[in-house]
Amino acid sequence: MTAAATIIGIAGSLRKGSYNAALLRAATELAPAGLRIEDASIRGIPLYDGDLEVESGIPLSWRT
Repeated sequence: MTAAATIIGIAGSLRKGSYNAALLRAATELAPAGLRIEDASIRGIPLYDGDLEVESGIPLSWRT
């Protein structure tokens, strides 16, 4: 018996009409048996800014 595999898919856009997000949703629905695609989001993940880190340290949102 083969264990099921899980892939986490993340679209790089938060736009409602994102083509990449639509393709990810389609891939999730069309995944073959034994493969699960989990649709994750970048929403809420703070963007890294090295200049900000140098200027004022690691922001709380990054540590969280």
